[in-house]
Amino acid sequence: MILHIIRHADPDYPNNTITEFGKQEAEALAVYMKSVPLDKIYTSPLGRAIDTALPTCREKGLEYTVLPWTAESMDYMRPCDMPGNCSYTFTITEGVRDFTDLTSESRNGSIELLVQNSDAFLTSLGFERCGARYRVLRKNDEHVAVFCHGGFGGAWISHLLLRPAELSWLDIRLQTTGITTFEFSSAGEYAFPVLRQLGAIPHILLAGLRINNR
Repeated sequence: MILHIIRHADPDYPNNTITEFGKQEAEALAVYMKSVPLDKIYTSPLGRAIDTALPTCREKGLEYTVLPWTAESMDYMRPCDMPGNCSYTFTITEGVRDFTDLTSESRNGSIELLVQNSDAFLTSLGFERCGARYRVLRKNDEHVAVFCHGGFGGAWISHLLLRPAELSWLDIRLQTTGITTFEFSSAGEYAFPVLRQLGAIPHILLAGLRINNR
């Protein structure tokens, strides 16, 4: 299975949509995705994610499905005010344990929900998380895209990379319409999400648009 995690286009936050430049980004993405295999499209319930997904839905002839749990939360972007506080243990069989956060503001509930919902979503696609591994429940060769957000996307990517999701805001910055791709593949009982690209924007370069660091 191929999983694309795509950040929304340039946001118009007050109006819950994307800007005129964001519409250009979304159209450039749709043109690029036209030649990329895609079987399912999911999106955050927020307007800026849906409006980014719509041109790709049009080009691919697909309907989108809303995933409420992929909506943005400021909990994913808490400021680092305890930089010397981070520690955790990690094993293949159990994943991340005993994590100590870098912020004094509690965000355990949001992170736990992200992990739980990620697990349920991937299980529905045939991959059941067991510690840091995913048991293959059924063969799945689908290509899936999830349109979501910078903070949420970074946290989810961090989790899939076997790191505490809370670390994402320190070192993952996703550009608007950036494409992150994971491949779930295994010849045996278990699979690992293998990162193929992080926040890629070939469509922006091909369209001659400016790179947006917003």
